[in-house]
Amino acid sequence: MKQKIYFAPLEGVTDSIFRNTFEKYYGGVDKYFTPFLSPNSTYKFTTREFNQIDPEKNNIETTVPQLLTNDAEHFLWAASEIAALGYREINFNLGCPSGTVVAKKKGSGLLFYTEMLDNMLYKVFEGLESACSKKGCTAPNISIKTRLGKLEPDEFYEILDIYNKYPISELTIHPRIQKDFYREHLKPEFFDYAITHSNAPLVFNGDIVTVSDINNTFAKYPSIDAIMIGRGLLANPGLVLAYKKGLEETPLDLKIFKSFHDDLLIQYTDLLSGEKPVLHRMKEFIAYWERNFPNDTKTIKKIRKANSIPEYKSNISVLFN
Repeated sequence: MKQKIYFAPLEGVTDSIFRNTFEKYYGGVDKYFTPFLSPNSTYKFTTREFNQIDPEKNNIETTVPQLLTNDAEHFLWAASEIAALGYREINFNLGCPSGTVVAKKKGSGLLFYTEMLDNMLYKVFEGLESACSKKGCTAPNISIKTRLGKLEPDEFYEILDIYNKYPISELTIHPRIQKDFYREHLKPEFFDYAITHSNAPLVFNGDIVTVSDINNTFAKYPSIDAIMIGRGLLANPGLVLAYKKGLEETPLDLKIFKSFHDDLLIQYTDLLSGEKPVLHRMKEFIAYWERNFPNDTKTIKKIRKANSIPEYKSNISVLFN
């Protein structure tokens, strides 16, 4: 039996339209994590946020809402609202390295303030069942996606000690610190440490882009049941299917990929107002997809510079043909 593959959230990219369309043309993913929702003192989800968790637009069996906050009260409100919709797991984002997020002591920024982190987790796990019972629903599992720390990887030892105090359902570790962003090399020795010291089941995340990477990760860590892939799966949508079918590295199936792309373009054209937002969204995808077309750099540049949807379509057709 093949181990599980999770699709990591990418802010502004893996929204409900993308996730549903990906499942339609590719699938094979065991869990999809939403881009983070940011509960605050308004105690309301924005329309955009609710679309990420609306049961009519998401499969609650495979979708895991993710929360980004440093306030336990805001977390508990959001968790109870989400649980009332039928979701059974909520993921706490302690990994986002964005400067604007970190400056607010959120995401991987909260990792630097260990007393604050510990206090928040205590309040969340202490108050979760009560908050959900008031909504007439069952308390969901709480999983965490984390980095090693903010400034130094050795911060992870104390951070893991804090995590071990609480009944975390799964701990996904991206073995970089915040200031590494995605540029520096992974520090797998800290995941090795977690293997022998974590109380929670572990999920590995980071720089998995090929079937060989998947196989090698599971071979290196036979005790883990799942890995999480973000940018690698976005760039190569057929990656999970190839792995689960026992295939080796396979080229992009251009016919399926074209249908996938065209479906996304139609949906975003219908949803977004004006050409610029549509072009912006599609060009975000192109930034990941262009690695599949190493011999078409001139066409890729024309796609990036397209100022209208007809111009974009014209150049995309050249790329696909």
